[in-house]
Amino acid sequence: MRELGLAVLVLAVLTACGIRPTDPIPGLEAPSGPAENSSPMLFWVAPGGRVIPVGRPEGSLSGFDVVALLAKGPTNDEQSRGLATEVPFDAAPATVDRVANGLDVTISGDVSQLSGPAVQQIVCTLLTVQPVGTVNLRGGGHSLELQKCA
Repeated sequence: MRELGLAVLVLAVLTACGIRPTDPIPGLEAPSGPAENSSPMLFWVAPGGRVIPVGRPEGSLSGFDVVALLAKGPTNDEQSRGLATEVPFDAAPATVDRVANGLDVTISGDVSQLSGPAVQQIVCTLLTVQPVGTVNLRGGGHSLELQKCA
């Protein structure tokens, strides 16, 4: 019995950390809205002019300027499959901001000079990474509002 009492006493001492309970501490609101896609796709122009998605390794676009990646072009492996980019090199760098209806994207070049496939490459890739509605493309004093991935 003495050993049991000693064991209970040791257990009580070990579990008593000295921190007293408190009321809940208020903090910031929990994040809301869609999360970034962890398995992103980049959209490239296939032979015939169609824009198609190509998977990238998980997390490979986190923190990167997607427009710069599109302007740089597909990898050697992707090029060997006939994939290309129509996003001009001067489109990068770009800034992306979340707004009520989706994303505001400001590129370094003039958006009025982008081809249809280039617009789709940018819009579809961004909406795959952050599926938030529409994309407003701006640059060079022009804008293309409420673009969707077609």
